[in-house]
Amino acid sequence: MKERIYLPGLNGLRVIAAMAVVITHINNRLDYFGLPKAPLLDLASYGVTVFFTLSGFLITYLLLKEFELTGTINMKKFYMRRILRIWPLYYLYLFIVILLNGIANIQWPILFYVLIVPNFKNSFVGLINTSVGNKIMTFMIGHYWSLGVEEQFYAFWPWIVKKSNKIFQFLILFPIAFVLLKLILRIFHAPYNILVFVNYTRFGCLVIGGLGAYLYFKNSQKLKIINNRWIEFLAWVFFVIVATNKFHITSIIDHEIIAFFTLIIIFNQINNPDKLISLENKVFDYLGKISFGLYVYNPLVIYLMALIFNYFVIENQIIKLLLIYLLVIPAIILVAHLSYHYFEKRFLKLKSNYTTIQSAASKSENLL
Repeated sequence: MKERIYLPGLNGLRVIAAMAVVITHINNRLDYFGLPKAPLLDLASYGVTVFFTLSGFLITYLLLKEFELTGTINMKKFYMRRILRIWPLYYLYLFIVILLNGIANIQWPILFYVLIVPNFKNSFVGLINTSVGNKIMTFMIGHYWSLGVEEQFYAFWPWIVKKSNKIFQFLILFPIAFVLLKLILRIFHAPYNILVFVNYTRFGCLVIGGLGAYLYFKNSQKLKIINNRWIEFLAWVFFVIVATNKFHITSIIDHEIIAFFTLIIIFNQINNPDKLISLENKVFDYLGKISFGLYVYNPLVIYLMALIFNYFVIENQIIKLLLIYLLVIPAIILVAHLSYHYFEKRFLKLKSNYTTIQSAASKSENLL
């Protein structure tokens, strides 16, 4: 077997993004545990942008490698890989949530989730009744909007990579056009639901990831400027500022800025032997492999753990808060671990039947 493509440090970046979402969700649902909600952080939203940028980078890089190796891109195999990776867990979790909330309590907007267009539901807020059930159920599947965005991006992106004769120009112009679109909609006071839809549908960030992949694939000399410890240091400082809720320029370009700094971290992780901070270690390596489960299951685990916590009386709020973080996060990791090994792996094995370019989810898989 040929050695699989493995890009070091990216699982660590997945973990950072996933934990940003998990921590924000816990903070925003402390009322389930009988505590006041913590200040609402932007971490979840920006964590998803990191995911988008990383996804755009990896998908585009593998598509470019496939085209280089075979002279084409096998669309059937591409879509089968995406289906086998995303759909089984996507629908399993959705089914679990529906059962727990009671089928009789489900309302018609659940179809947005069944059809994998939950980001469209968000844009209809204020126009129609978009409730899918009670508030708890809305929390349990509210994060699904990002999976809808990714699947919609995958629907057209391989065709652009395959058919475009000027892919580099497209990768440059698309994010600019996307930002200009948001600016025009804001200037001309577009309906709120349209603004919400464009804000959720962050194709610009995904394409910025694709631009990074193209530069890396072409071994561009431009990367030498970015592969620098001082540039990397500035990127990490920026992410610390983001983590403390101190970052905001304008909502029109905030996420594109996050995507740009994410690329700096990606380039230095995979292509800088003198990197300042390495995300390559066994813990991150493993947690990165199960990060899809961390993202999908976390709202349900938070809710179930709150039910358990409420059976016990803990008077000291500081101790209670510490116990929440010390127990809920490991519980989410455990559920993701079980899901990966006893459910997702079955489909990942099938996915290998449709693989043209071998890629590894972890460093150890290169040895298989």
